[in-house]
Amino acid sequence: MRNFDRRGFLGLAGVFMLSAGAPGRASLTPSDSAELSFPQGIASADPLPGSVILWTRALPKTAQSVSLVVQVSETEDFAEVVAEAEIIARAEHDHTVRAQVSGLRAATIYYYRFLGWRGGRSATGRTMTAAAADDPRPVNLAFASCQNYEQGFFGAWSRMITEDRQAAPEEQIQLVLHLGDFIYERYGFEDRDNQRYVRKLPDYPDGAGDGELYWADTLADYRHLYKTYLSDPHLQAARARWPFVCTWDDHEFSNNAVGGSSTYKGPPLAEPERKAAANQAWFEYIPARVEYSPETLRIYRNLRWGKQLELLITDLRSYRSPPPIPDQLVSEWQLSPIPSELIEIFDAGRTYNNGAPPLTITHGGNTRPNTARERGPGSMLGAAQKQWFKNRLETSGATWKVWGNSLPILSLCLDLSSLPREGLQDSALGQDAWPGYPTEYRELMNFLAARGITNVVSLSGDHHSHGAGVLATDTNTPRPEFAAVDFNVSSISSTPQFAQVLHEGTTGNPDFLQLVARQKDGRWEEVWNMTLTQGALAAMAYSKTGLEVLAGWLSPNRANPGTRYVDSNSNGYGLARFEQGECRVQLVTISPPLRESGEQGQEILRRANFRLPSWSKNQQPELEGPVFSGVPAFPFR
Repeated sequence: MRNFDRRGFLGLAGVFMLSAGAPGRASLTPSDSAELSFPQGIASADPLPGSVILWTRALPKTAQSVSLVVQVSETEDFAEVVAEAEIIARAEHDHTVRAQVSGLRAATIYYYRFLGWRGGRSATGRTMTAAAADDPRPVNLAFASCQNYEQGFFGAWSRMITEDRQAAPEEQIQLVLHLGDFIYERYGFEDRDNQRYVRKLPDYPDGAGDGELYWADTLADYRHLYKTYLSDPHLQAARARWPFVCTWDDHEFSNNAVGGSSTYKGPPLAEPERKAAANQAWFEYIPARVEYSPETLRIYRNLRWGKQLELLITDLRSYRSPPPIPDQLVSEWQLSPIPSELIEIFDAGRTYNNGAPPLTITHGGNTRPNTARERGPGSMLGAAQKQWFKNRLETSGATWKVWGNSLPILSLCLDLSSLPREGLQDSALGQDAWPGYPTEYRELMNFLAARGITNVVSLSGDHHSHGAGVLATDTNTPRPEFAAVDFNVSSISSTPQFAQVLHEGTTGNPDFLQLVARQKDGRWEEVWNMTLTQGALAAMAYSKTGLEVLAGWLSPNRANPGTRYVDSNSNGYGLARFEQGECRVQLVTISPPLRESGEQGQEILRRANFRLPSWSKNQQPELEGPVFSGVPAFPFR
């Protein structure tokens, strides 16, 4: 954010305010001339009952700042303009603009567009204001995550649009929750760890790399990514049809990011200038009601939609402590997967074992001092955000408290101790997501249970896999209580999780392959889904015998109490409907997005349908499903 003009920042952040019904410029005539172009389309975001944010990038023929006009109407033909104002697309902000429109009617569809004074007109956008706080009508939303440009096409968005246009008005999507990895800062995945590669990202203006990986390094690089991703017609069409509510994950800055540090090689490396560049580009291209300055970008926030829904959007990257076990130790001790007990010791720090942590830690014949015994427990949220999050959960008057959670909180561990082999321990797939922060996980779930806070639903992303289940207050107890529910959505286009674990199985330990896949009729069956839901012993037995009934006898995975569904070989999105008595969720799996799909979008392979009745204090969530349309994922029938 160097060379950032303060007055320009204020203009970008909030000076472009217009109000419906207020005096404005009259009788502006749209023009089809090409003085201005809008190569990244238009968007709306973060709707309130009387307000919404509108966005575009208006590109003139020269590099100078340019004036344009934004118009809002209740009709698509703009016969009556209800709000209108002049705004400036500043060169120093890559010609991106945002306008906050207020004075609108609640729960109303509006149309908007941007006009150039000397010619040029954007596409017409469609948005919707939130319902008033006492409005009892149901809320329909879509949720999505992980759209790697190189690894797939974005036809999932067009499929969502096609189906929405065919739906009855009361069933149509009102907003889209994007859970992060809107862009990927790394590129060049050809023939690497079974990552697919279907289209080329244009080279960065600057870029950095180490001969194996290449990544965005400057503001120009991050802007380049947003401009490239938003050139996609499917993504443009989705942002033009619905208001988006966005959080970020790691790839908006750096893979497995910890605050302002990258983690490509070795311990976290502080890169404040690179992080500042990533923040600025996100703020310029992702409209949102956030607090921003050259020094910081606070994106956690809440949005209310009627009586039924309050959205709590968290930031799981900016305030977290590093993963509990240092990468060097993970490598030294070859911790793949990572034993859950070791994570517990390192994560809990001085609070482990009721405040009596061990002096040393032993694993696989190796012993070392417990370097975590003097520090406090790890945190994903950080102290200030966590207190805000708890306060919002406790004081919300909405029927449903919906957590926009970029990382799955659903338990996804391996119960390796169930296998009849000495020395195997239950293990986590990694430390980057919530299984790496078990102390804070239990704190949050027990907070919900102790305070009697009900109807909390997490919608999460990141893992390139669909999943659903109820969340235990403690996953280590034989008969846990449950306090909330998580629906984990797969990726729009990024390589599915199954392809990655299959690569590890086919190139590494053959015993691990039996937990991942089994050849049947010339294709791989996704035994990995069985491992995560029914357990390692069930999966191993099935891989050896092919008898599903035997696997059923050996279920479930006791390391994942409450995990009901995993579809690891999937791309797709989620749909959710929240009403007074229940929540209904569909996890939609599309065909692999390996080629351009056209306007109709990708074909749908299956829908996994869930019903979640609302629950009261002293009750636990009772998740029903999955019930399928289309061919079910293995091993679900």
